[in-house]
Amino acid sequence: MVIGSTIIHEDVLREIVRLLLEEMEEVYCFEPKGPLAPFRGDKSIKPSIVVRRLENSEEGREAVAFEIKVAIMYGAPIPQTVAKIRQEVAERIEKYTGYETDSVDVYITRLIRFEKERSEQTDEPETQNNN
Repeated sequence: MVIGSTIIHEDVLREIVRLLLEEMEEVYCFEPKGPLAPFRGDKSIKPSIVVRRLENSEEGREAVAFEIKVAIMYGAPIPQTVAKIRQEVAERIEKYTGYETDSVDVYITRLIRFEKERSEQTDEPETQNNN
């Protein structure tokens, strides 16, 4: 058997978590497209993911911790959403890298509610005031 070391860069760990978060309906991710997006005022809303490597003396296994800042959709139950994020992150990191996940700190930084949803909740049509 050939021996050697395998090192998985933090960017790879971040990418695994980012892809997971993009799959979740409760988490809002938006990246404006096109060269004029910044001039139109379109701003990206995407998760911020910080990875920390930890010393884990148990059997020489690698361990990591995450700090994740996300925007979630209005109406998503926050405790259940955060629990789902923690569980999925730990499972995917273990599955794809073999690393143990020590902790996943989740910060809800924004709550996103679309205008369409607000207008559907009001039965009164909008009126214009012409003076």
